[in-house]
Amino acid sequence: MTADIRLAQLLCSRLCHDLVGPAGAVNAGLELAEEGDMDTAALDLVMSSASEVTRRLAFFRIAFGAAGGKASAVGTLSLNEARELAGEMLASGKAGLDWPESSHAPDSLPAEVGKVLLLMVLVASECLPRGGTVTVHTAALPEGMGLAVSAQGQGAALKSDLAVGLETSAPKDALSARNVHAYFAQCLARDGGGRIETSEEAEGEIRFMALFPQDKAGRT
Repeated sequence: MTADIRLAQLLCSRLCHDLVGPAGAVNAGLELAEEGDMDTAALDLVMSSASEVTRRLAFFRIAFGAAGGKASAVGTLSLNEARELAGEMLASGKAGLDWPESSHAPDSLPAEVGKVLLLMVLVASECLPRGGTVTVHTAALPEGMGLAVSAQGQGAALKSDLAVGLETSAPKDALSARNVHAYFAQCLARDGGGRIETSEEAEGEIRFMALFPQDKAGRT
């Protein structure tokens, strides 16, 4: 992927936006502690907010960064770790995660494919303003590595700005901190020989799919 200063700036803005809330709650709690006004509820808020910052950083490190999985071979991301990262990322939000184990799923994914999958989960969760379930399936198919993520819940909808971000031809001035992660996911998918496709199967369900050819995805 070629270097793009604006893309890097928007990604930084996005990450800061997602971290400032829980980080601010930690700071507010610590200020109360300094004043001697911290009660049990405030302490619980500090602890839960600090945990949320840690979980989000762990997810962002893998999904957006150059790092690989902590327990994976070089250049791969284990499916167990990806499932754990996704579950912890969604733990404090309205959407739950359903990621069943499958005999057709590989033990690990190439790192870039794993990043795409995590970002698909993130985008899917944002399609559930009233809560719901994000369901993930992966499969090693004869034609390549298949990823499928669905968002199911009342009022599920793909926001127009996210839909624009998922277009590889999206003009740069249409990108913002609200949809840059979708664009980044599509760029990663394209670099891996795939493409994230979307469909609205029924009211209350949005699906995201991607297929990576074997020469890119490999057999893991």
